[in-house]
Amino acid sequence: MRKLMFAVILFVAAAMVVGCDDYKAPTSLRDAFYDRYPTAVDVEWEKRRGYQVADFHIPGQHGDCEAWYKSGVWVMTKYDIAYSELPQVVRTAFESSYGAQAPVDDVERLERNNASTLYFIETEVVINGLLTDIDLDYDEDGTLLRETVDVFDYDNIYYYL
Repeated sequence: MRKLMFAVILFVAAAMVVGCDDYKAPTSLRDAFYDRYPTAVDVEWEKRRGYQVADFHIPGQHGDCEAWYKSGVWVMTKYDIAYSELPQVVRTAFESSYGAQAPVDDVERLERNNASTLYFIETEVVINGLLTDIDLDYDEDGTLLRETVDVFDYDNIYYYL
């Protein structure tokens, strides 16, 4: 029994070590990243769906950031932002649909290469008597692009890749 328990613990520990293996970005990619974000701190690289992704923080800004690259070329950057940082036109569009008192759980800005900036708002509404997360995607002009019920904690960023 002790041998079995030891084997299980050893297997779990090995799986954790393998799962924590960070991606080592090439020097050219890291240089391009720091040219774009010279004040970035706490930078960690990983690969996601064929993209090289840098998770980082910029001192003095609200939340964390993710810069996405494909074959060393910048594709987009997602920023966690405060609701007050949304452009007024996006706040007005949201509040006219959901009310100024609608609870906002999360707000993100997505800057894309050769495309408009997008804003993601996660709010809560009551549907069939249940409190439900709703993800709203807005263009920078306040146009609602998508409205989805967040059932499985869907990450809407993949829709725009």
